[in-house]
Amino acid sequence: MLTRVRRWLRTVRHFRLRQLYRRLQITARRKWRRRYAEYYRQKLSEEKRAFPKPKDTVPRSPLPIREDLGGARDRKLTVSFLNEARTFRGNAVDWEPSDQKYGTRLWLLHLHYMEFLESLPDRHFVSTVEDWINNVPPYQDEYWLDTWNSYALSIRCVTWMQQYARRRERLPQRFRNRVRGSIARQLRFLTDHLELDIGGNHLIKNIKALLWGGRFFESEEAEAWKQKGAKLLSDQLREQILSDGLHFERSPAYHVQVFADLIECHTVLPEGRLKARVSEKLSRMAQVTADLTHPDGRVSLFNDGGLNMAYDPRECLQVWEEQSGEKIAPRSVFQFPEAGYYGLHINDEYILIDCGKVAPDTLPAHGHGDILSFEWSLGEQRLIVDAGVYEYNPGPRRAYSRSTMAHNTVSLAGKDQCEFWGAFRVGRRARVQQADYEDTEKGFRLTGAHDGYRHLSGSPIHRRTFYVEPGRIEVKDRVSGGNGQRAEARLLLAPECTVDYRGEDLEIEAETETVLLEADANSVDVRDAKWYPDFGVEQTCNQLVLRYDDAPCRGGFCLRRV
Repeated sequence: MLTRVRRWLRTVRHFRLRQLYRRLQITARRKWRRRYAEYYRQKLSEEKRAFPKPKDTVPRSPLPIREDLGGARDRKLTVSFLNEARTFRGNAVDWEPSDQKYGTRLWLLHLHYMEFLESLPDRHFVSTVEDWINNVPPYQDEYWLDTWNSYALSIRCVTWMQQYARRRERLPQRFRNRVRGSIARQLRFLTDHLELDIGGNHLIKNIKALLWGGRFFESEEAEAWKQKGAKLLSDQLREQILSDGLHFERSPAYHVQVFADLIECHTVLPEGRLKARVSEKLSRMAQVTADLTHPDGRVSLFNDGGLNMAYDPRECLQVWEEQSGEKIAPRSVFQFPEAGYYGLHINDEYILIDCGKVAPDTLPAHGHGDILSFEWSLGEQRLIVDAGVYEYNPGPRRAYSRSTMAHNTVSLAGKDQCEFWGAFRVGRRARVQQADYEDTEKGFRLTGAHDGYRHLSGSPIHRRTFYVEPGRIEVKDRVSGGNGQRAEARLLLAPECTVDYRGEDLEIEAETETVLLEADANSVDVRDAKWYPDFGVEQTCNQLVLRYDDAPCRGGFCLRRV
């Protein structure tokens, strides 16, 4: 019990008081409004606030339609999220399948995002939306977990407004009246349930919904939504977009998601200072997106995310280029010092190094134990990979994907760099020192260190130096301090890679690529491991484990393209 209390205290001490106050406030509000659900349902629809009418010209999304989230044929509706498909028969959808009510309910949340509406014909679009309106009232049991979750609601409202704009002339008048009434009710709900306790990408979704509602409807109430969204956006641009352009949660996949959200915010903002600020931030975010995208066209898997979690980064870049007139191209050598990402992209070769803090102190949910880890691609073949994410539900897969043991860095005594627990919690945090960066004739040299193992005997510090140039990555590790802890470096290989010995060196082969590993280590073991390139996808692969001397110690390795 005492251990759990201490861990909890190590977790909450990083949060702001206003975050904790907002969490207490919204928790109490949920229980109160659930208790008096009928009263609050009527309040959302009270007649003295007539539902606003849509403007004559309503905005459309600048982003491409996604055809792979659902489909309809005859009397069957099929939806597919997180690599799990489900078919509903007739016009009735099971909006609360009992087998999905566990853990973080991520699949169920995706169902209530209703982004699959983009791929439905008009008839099924109308019947599905009406079915939701008829059968999913607010303030049901645990409404905040899925059906009327503020994050899901924000995505759903924007989807409905965008689809209304796209299909407006083909929709029955009665349905148009119903859908605009439901959107207004949901936006009224959202203004009382903004995710100020969480912040981050969740709050960006809330802001986008308010801005879109303010541009979609014509009324004083809609103007208030727009003003509220604009004020929040101004504050969040300052907090969430780092000076080098990366989203502060430091997940490349979530960065692309927020990049797409801000493109849509930019679309509905009126000309003025705020829109100019958003434009400036988007230009920086566009460069980050280009630089953090592998040659296969997908983003890095550092921290939470998946190869197909967000919009295709190339599609986002194309949309921004069309809106801004800028031409964004990946750079051959790049660095994002505040975020902690450094990389090289020359011809068909790509390397990305993580030398930054795992996450913002106030929002560590999507951070992993990947300090001083790296990814390496040759052509469209990923060779050294990040572990990825299988799910957000607490359990062994979630724990593995966040752990230091799953990443291409050094572990001591089998411990993690940070104290990960639950599905999204982090207690003790590593402090990162970006000691030295230097461009070289063909690449760069980078040295970084962290104290994530300081709680162990002897307070060990891990320091790693990378020497990077095309076709060659040399890594030198040093553990100073410590007291006999087992020191191991790991390399997670893509599933296509096979391992064999060539004399004293290891040969790594993947399709047309061959790489030699020269290790300054006592031993190199090949172990079975898992790779999670997308939610719900598990692939078997090899992991190389390089055993150094016990701490304090030195070691290293060199990867050379043949």
